[in-house]
Amino acid sequence: MESLLRWSLQHSAPQDSAASDRAPATRQDLNPEIIDMLLGKPDAELMKEDVAAAVDTSKSEDERIAALDHLEMYVFLDPFLVQRITDYPDLEKLKLWEPIQSLLTSKDASIEIRVQALWVIGTALQNNPSAQEVYLSYNPLPTLLSFLTPSSESTVSARSKALYTLSGLLKHNAPAVKQLSDPGVSGWQKIQNALHDPNIGVRRKSQPIQHQPPLMLAPAPPGSTGTPNIALHPTANEPETQQIHTPDTQAASDPVHDNSHAAHLRDASRAQTSAITQDALEKYGILDSVVSSLVSPLPHGVDGENTEADHDYDEKVLRLLYTYTVSCHGNLNDSQKASIKKWLIAETSSTGGVTQLEEKYNLTSVEHADLTSKL
Repeated sequence: MESLLRWSLQHSAPQDSAASDRAPATRQDLNPEIIDMLLGKPDAELMKEDVAAAVDTSKSEDERIAALDHLEMYVFLDPFLVQRITDYPDLEKLKLWEPIQSLLTSKDASIEIRVQALWVIGTALQNNPSAQEVYLSYNPLPTLLSFLTPSSESTVSARSKALYTLSGLLKHNAPAVKQLSDPGVSGWQKIQNALHDPNIGVRRKSQPIQHQPPLMLAPAPPGSTGTPNIALHPTANEPETQQIHTPDTQAASDPVHDNSHAAHLRDASRAQTSAITQDALEKYGILDSVVSSLVSPLPHGVDGENTEADHDYDEKVLRLLYTYTVSCHGNLNDSQKASIKKWLIAETSSTGGVTQLEEKYNLTSVEHADLTSKL
C-alpha cells in the first residue's frame, strides 16, 4: 500500500501549479504486485497457486485442503453459459490435470485431501464433455473405482465423492462407459457392489446407474449433445419452454468453438450410452442386484442395525426400472417380473391405494401403468 501511495504522489500534479510549470515526469511502470493488488490476480494464476499449494507436502493438511476448496470454485461451469465461451478455466491448458490426479494416489495425501481432490475433479467434469475427453486420457477409472470398496482408506465421504466424480465422467460419455468393461477395470462389478454398500447414503448416490433419470441409461436423441439450450428470448409465436438444440438442428455454417462442449459437437455419437449400459445391466447381472435390493433390501448402518427399506433408494430403483423397461424397451426375466409385481402389490396395499403409491414414489399414473404393463 505504501508503494501504491508513493507512485500516486509521484505521478500527480500539485494543485497550485499548472501542467506547464514543471518538467514532464519520467513515467515509472507500476510494480506487477501493485497491479495485482488493484485488479486482483487472473483466475488462471490463482488456480495454479491453488494446485501448487495442494501438492506441496511442506504445507499443513488444512492449507492443502483449503487450496483445493478454493480451486473447486474456479472449475465449476454453468452448462447454460459456457457452450460458446472460449476463455473458460481450462485445467488442460494450465497443465493442472496431472498434479490434481496424482493426489488420488499420492502416499503424501491423506484421505481428506484425496476426498477434496475428488470433489475438484468431479466438479470440473460436470456438464463439460471436453474435460471428460481430456481426463479420460489419464486412465482414471481404475483409481476412481478403487475408492468404492469400503476400507480404512475409503471412507463414506471418499466413496460418495468417487461416485460423484464417476457420474461426471460417465454422463453422456460413451468412450468412458465402454472402458468400464475393459480387462483390469471391472467397473460394472464395482458399481454393482456399491448397491450393497453398508452406508445407505452411498447406495443412494450410486449415480452411474441410479439417477433421476438414470444418466447412463436414458437414451439421448439422435445427434444430441445431451445438453439443453435455453431459449432466453422466445418470440411471440414460441412458448417459453426449454428447447433442445442439437448439432442436427444447428445451421451448417455454425463453427465448432473450442469450448466445454466442443467434444460433443464434433462427435455427437459419444453421447449415446444407453445401448452400452443396457447390455451391461444384463451381462453382469446388475439387474438381478437392482431388483433384489428393492424387494429384499439389505440392512444398512455400521452394524447393519437398520433393516427398514429406504424410500429415496427405492424411488431411484423404480425410476431405473421404468427407464430400462419403458424408455429403453429392455426385457426382464420371469423371476424379476414376479418379484417386482409382488412388491408393487404389497406397497400398494401398505400405502393405501394406487394413487398413494404413485405419490409416494413420484410416478405419474401413465408411468405407473406403463411400468406394470412390462411385468
